[in-house]
Amino acid sequence: MKRRQFLKGLLGVAGANALLSGNPLSFKVNTAKAAQGKTLIVIFQRGGCDGLNAVIPYLEERYYELRPTIGVRPPDAADPAAALDINGTFGFHPALAPLLDIYQDGQLAILPTVHYPDATRSHFSGQQFIESGQRLNESDGWLNRHLQTQDFVSSFRAVGFGNELSQSLRGSATAASLTSLNAFSLGVNDAEQSLLLQNMGQVYSQDAGNNPAKKLLHRFGLKVTQDLDLIQAITNQTYTPANGAVYPDNSYGRSLMQIAQLTKSGIGLELATASVGGWDNHSNQGGGEAGGRQARSHANFALGITALYKDLGTLMQDVVIMTQTEFGRTAAENGSGGTDHGYASSWYAMGGGIQSGVYGQWPGLADDQLQQGRFLQRTVDYRDIYAEILTNHLQNNALSTLLPGHTTTPLGLFSAL
Repeated sequence: MKRRQFLKGLLGVAGANALLSGNPLSFKVNTAKAAQGKTLIVIFQRGGCDGLNAVIPYLEERYYELRPTIGVRPPDAADPAAALDINGTFGFHPALAPLLDIYQDGQLAILPTVHYPDATRSHFSGQQFIESGQRLNESDGWLNRHLQTQDFVSSFRAVGFGNELSQSLRGSATAASLTSLNAFSLGVNDAEQSLLLQNMGQVYSQDAGNNPAKKLLHRFGLKVTQDLDLIQAITNQTYTPANGAVYPDNSYGRSLMQIAQLTKSGIGLELATASVGGWDNHSNQGGGEAGGRQARSHANFALGITALYKDLGTLMQDVVIMTQTEFGRTAAENGSGGTDHGYASSWYAMGGGIQSGVYGQWPGLADDQLQQGRFLQRTVDYRDIYAEILTNHLQNNALSTLLPGHTTTPLGLFSAL
């Protein structure tokens, strides 16, 4: 029995036709309650990205005193290893050149001093706090709490790409965890999967009677068969990124490309997460030269974001991409040509409604301006970024539930409507 015929028998002709008729990529889940069709994509730079060599305060001589061998030189059009001027005060690492194009498009917010109160320099704790959005109860994530406040059901409304579901999506609301779209299957060939689905249909189409547990099992069984068919319909289509977008040929790039594919498919994707590593540079970090360890990580990071931005094209008016990292690095380079765990670092937000600018008061790099004399001070609380995205983009104002215990300070990331 073909899967199309099987699902028609399982769901009824009307329901199956609604699911399967026409081009699979024109399939639409009812998104009326999914923040009016908005999508948030969160990219986590795991390992602690050195923000001072991402967004360079090139007017501060102290920066170059603290980083005599890894400091990125001031902007100079003739120097390919020099910083790229952003606003006359800060410059991008040259490997982040693609982000400068988005900034000049008017849709990139740069936040160079983001962290959380009572900071630690632990990778695990930092990622846990940031993705939970709170310190007192870390059992669920800030994005999952958003899902919990919304009356909307779609298996692919929230998708986390990676080896395990990110903390931000964990909680009582359902979120999908995928290594890739192709991995969402029964792990058998097409013929075996068709037979399994047929047998599953015979089980889940039986009358569950008044047994609540059996009813629940049947409901989820039917949902699995729908989801398997939907994903296969999407992955069976050859996907070509639009607008000349070229993704990195690695797991990070493939995750972003599949997020774009899901966004375009119209299945109601609202939240997506992905990660990119390579930031824990305790030695041989490098400066602005293209061959440095951090430069290579920056290039990969920026290439993925730019590909996603180009690929989505006009859809970016309804998409926000936010990047984050668990902490920055020491203001001074260490004896191994690297940097050690610190506090504040650079985050970015771009896309629909975001207005370009460098946000947050700059604390300075003098000894008495550094936290504990070693670390860049936090002047932007990460939860204030969440608050603006939740209210302005996802249109969820339940901040006391979403960010418990936090009093929001407005940042003005979004342009006035």
